[in-house]
Amino acid sequence: MEHSQHRYQPLTDMASHEEAMSLSTKEVVARLIDILGLSLVATLTGVSETRAVQQWTRGREPQRPQLLRFALQLALMITAAKDGTVARAWFQGSNPHLNDQSPAEMMRTMKLSEIQGSLIAAARAFAARPSDKSQPNSQD
Repeated sequence: MEHSQHRYQPLTDMASHEEAMSLSTKEVVARLIDILGLSLVATLTGVSETRAVQQWTRGREPQRPQLLRFALQLALMITAAKDGTVARAWFQGSNPHLNDQSPAEMMRTMKLSEIQGSLIAAARAFAARPSDKSQPNSQD
């Protein structure tokens, strides 16, 4: 796909929302695969096989398309799309803004309407972090 060749920059929450909402479901899934990988996309959507995720890129409708769009919105906010390592770590890691729960596990097991606000707040906090990676972790 053409988007695989493009380097994306992290987007603001408004721009990431617009991007995630303007793409077809197939494009949303393809972008998520590029950023997070097949296994993590399957995990956060609660499907047991990556084959289902691959089928979504070929036109099969996922059961939770709104969750996929929201996951893409979060991913676009927190990292450049080609830096999947950071995005995967954010989605899988214990998050202090989420009572030490992982965003992927929350997305897999909870209703989106119940977690959307806390997940977007956690993504905003992460996106607002200092971008200078040469600085040691500082205490606020």
